[in-house]
Amino acid sequence: MIKVGLIGIGRFSNFHLQSIRQLPGVTVTAVADLNPERVESVKGEWGCAGYTDWRRMLEEQELDAVTVLTPEHAHEEPVMAALDAGCHVFVEKPLSIDSAACERMIAAAGKADKLLMVGHVCRFGIRHLEMKRAVDSGALGKLRSIYGRRNNGSKYFPIYKRVDPVYILGIHDIDLMHWLSGSTVTEVFARSTGPADGGVDLQWAMLTFANGVIGVVESSWLVPDGAPAEVDVRMEVVGERGTIHFQEPDDGLSVWGERMSENTPLHDWQPKYGRVSGALVEELHHFYDCVRNNRKSDILLPEDALAAVRVAEAIVQSCKTGLPVKLG
Repeated sequence: MIKVGLIGIGRFSNFHLQSIRQLPGVTVTAVADLNPERVESVKGEWGCAGYTDWRRMLEEQELDAVTVLTPEHAHEEPVMAALDAGCHVFVEKPLSIDSAACERMIAAAGKADKLLMVGHVCRFGIRHLEMKRAVDSGALGKLRSIYGRRNNGSKYFPIYKRVDPVYILGIHDIDLMHWLSGSTVTEVFARSTGPADGGVDLQWAMLTFANGVIGVVESSWLVPDGAPAEVDVRMEVVGERGTIHFQEPDDGLSVWGERMSENTPLHDWQPKYGRVSGALVEELHHFYDCVRNNRKSDILLPEDALAAVRVAEAIVQSCKTGLPVKLG
């Protein structure tokens, strides 16, 4: 039995808890969060130990793996401590908002000979996998461009205005573009805007890849409450012999009511008879399979997560200076 501790049990943690519950041979032993009410709630529901100090959790519990779900600027300290405690670590994306911190965590994982896996969950989405298969098969011919849109509900902006949207939203598309193109970004040019009271709620970036592919990343917190879905996700991959189009939610199911209409995402996060399925479950299954067999992942490499953070940093820098940014 793989004993797991969760550090940070905010909004996204419930998806992790539900997913882990369905994985054979894996159990949530302890959780830690600064919010004592949330800790007590999760303890009661999941029958695990609870802490308001993750350091105590690492000291008192014999854990095999730790999942870090703290805010993106607060990953390094718990990740380093979990590795030092002899645990394998899964951390939600982005690995950090600082590439130097990413490098320190990757070095620490190597020194400890422990897994450090970053949650770039799109690599496990069924439609993204089909996109990858089509690209790798040569069906599109030479790739020319990739466009990624990832806009989310404006109601979440008060939570995430703490950081540029590229670190929460665009980071997915940066990683997908690296993955699909098989190349790296050499130059970034970006622009951003935000409301009068502060923060950035919209960002556009043009990426130039070493193999000539041009990428465009659109990220915003501007999907209105009245929209039929709280996400507007698109991707278009253009090659010399073909194209791929992807959108979420798709138009496969629409619910119309007296005052609203709703498009329901059909592929991920939706419970089915008390169980969840989709990319996150598959991603965590892969992580714990790697833990159980003590092997490195061939899908989620921490160096890929570092590469995405470096591009995100360049996007933020370009927005601030108004100039293109070269990457080595």
